[in-house]
Amino acid sequence: MQTREIGLETLELKYEGLRSRRPAQEKKLLACLDEAGQQSPIIVVRSAVAGRYIVIDGHKRVRALKRLKMDVANASAWEMDDAEALVRTYQMDSQGRRDAFEEGWLVAQLHRVWKWNLGEVAKRLLRSKSWVSKRLALVEELPEWMAEEVLSGRIGAHAAANFLAPLTRGNAEEGKLLAERIRGLGLTNRQIGELYACYRTSGALVRRKIVEDPALFLRAKAAARHGDAQLGEKESWCVKNLELVGNVSLSLARGLPEALGCDVALQARERLLGAWRRCHEHFTVLVKTAEALARQAGHD
Repeated sequence: MQTREIGLETLELKYEGLRSRRPAQEKKLLACLDEAGQQSPIIVVRSAVAGRYIVIDGHKRVRALKRLKMDVANASAWEMDDAEALVRTYQMDSQGRRDAFEEGWLVAQLHRVWKWNLGEVAKRLLRSKSWVSKRLALVEELPEWMAEEVLSGRIGAHAAANFLAPLTRGNAEEGKLLAERIRGLGLTNRQIGELYACYRTSGALVRRKIVEDPALFLRAKAAARHGDAQLGEKESWCVKNLELVGNVSLSLARGLPEALGCDVALQARERLLGAWRRCHEHFTVLVKTAEALARQAGHD
């Protein structure tokens, strides 16, 4: 195996679709390459086209180098065919960096494209035949649109495999709509799992609320867990304005002493005092109303 500099324009990325993109990781990688340069070589094999190479491992590094306007990549050229190289890199990945879909796409590549039987795939990947069959089924049953979402990094593999894929098997249209709504919200796997669990055990009305606004549904659930009732439009308006009145009152308490100082002109002072008297009258009405309601509720 030789390590050499290879021009980026000679690289073929035919296996780029076997690995998901992870935007956060790629952003860090880009910064690292910009600051320290390429520290580890990509892995390539020779292409059938003279002078060209197929990237087996290191697609994220290649994308980052291209974004940095680099011309070459430091590469380790393996003298073997594509399938053997793909298997070898999988065997070398002791840190388990691949998610379930990436493993499934590799199995599909070896089985469907390279025509290895599942027993051979299992043997070469150091896995059981049952494991290989499950990984293959996972990616072959996945809707094309969801595969693209996972591959692009817009939806996490864990959430897709455990929550969104099962949901779409029962209702493909709502599953797709929910996936579109949660994209970009930055939800954790736990939150997406909560949405899935509620959807699975709820009736049509609650399901519709989950799909229409998953973020609002999660906020309402969190409020309920903390003992807060879900507020309607009128109640929310009252809470918002009461908080506004409280904040304005504190602000005025700090500002009035300066506004009514000894050096304030008499006309300005009279206007301020007149505004205060009107405010006091209105606030007294509010206080009496709130106290009466509190007594009725037994909260006095």
